[in-house]
Amino acid sequence: MKKCLLSCVICLCFATCVFAQGLPRSMHVLRPYGQQPQPPAGGKTITYNGGPIMSAPTTVYVIYYGTWSTRATTVVDNFISALNGSPQFNVNTTYFDKTGAVVQNTVLYDPKVDSYVDNYSFGKNINDGQIQQVVANAISGGHLPNDVNGVYFVLTATDVKDPDGFCSFFCGYHGPSTSIVQGETIKYSMVGNAATQCPSGCIGNTAIYHDKTSPNGDMGADGAVSVIYHELSETVSDPEVNLGFNTTAWNGAFGENGDACAWMFGTTKLTSKGAHYNNVMSGHPYLIQLMLRNDGTSLGTDPGTCVKGK
Repeated sequence: MKKCLLSCVICLCFATCVFAQGLPRSMHVLRPYGQQPQPPAGGKTITYNGGPIMSAPTTVYVIYYGTWSTRATTVVDNFISALNGSPQFNVNTTYFDKTGAVVQNTVLYDPKVDSYVDNYSFGKNINDGQIQQVVANAISGGHLPNDVNGVYFVLTATDVKDPDGFCSFFCGYHGPSTSIVQGETIKYSMVGNAATQCPSGCIGNTAIYHDKTSPNGDMGADGAVSVIYHELSETVSDPEVNLGFNTTAWNGAFGENGDACAWMFGTTKLTSKGAHYNNVMSGHPYLIQLMLRNDGTSLGTDPGTCVKGK
């Protein structure tokens, strides 16, 4: 029994914690295709551990770090805007805390005021400490508001490398920070544009389907939106993961809700140009991963199902 328990703890730690690559322990990564830990035999379960969720309407803020084309930012902006009230994001409303509060199907994002371009303020090699500083500078400089109910995404351009392990260890990650704004817990995420550095590891269209194009004609941006969906869903359901004692909310032997369904896309169709997609949102096709719907009703170990939404 003790050996079994130890094995489970080790498995959970490898799925959710980061001890190497220079990332803080509180960061939670999406590993490249083929590297993500798999759920144990017997089905997917997710367990409530007592931590908080994000129960208020969530505002997304995007910092485009480096050079992003207009087409690429349009793909990302359209996708995040389409999440508000969508069946795809609604799956996260199945996550709740000990008070009975639930995640809301509300994602607020206006790219005119909620996005900002950082012109390589830390150069083209940027680690997590610098990514947190990018967020801090955007807030302190008045480019983005200080919002404890927000999630700040730093999207790095194709020519930006992350020595903490982008491509080799992760496609993106999320976590809480108590240093971005002193006295507050700010939720943030890093997602890289993998078009030139690791398309076979971090972009579903190339990694799985070997497509030569993507649903909206920009491979890097189309690949990034699935990672954004993964990290945003994990953030709202588990905003203070590994921050301290009993702060992690929902978790499982495979990791968080996004990890359970990582690199799973379900039934797909082809665009006229031959790109696989599985969702149409606000008139645009996207290939985004399935998400774990918590099918249980108690604060315990509950079965989950990977779905497109609802």
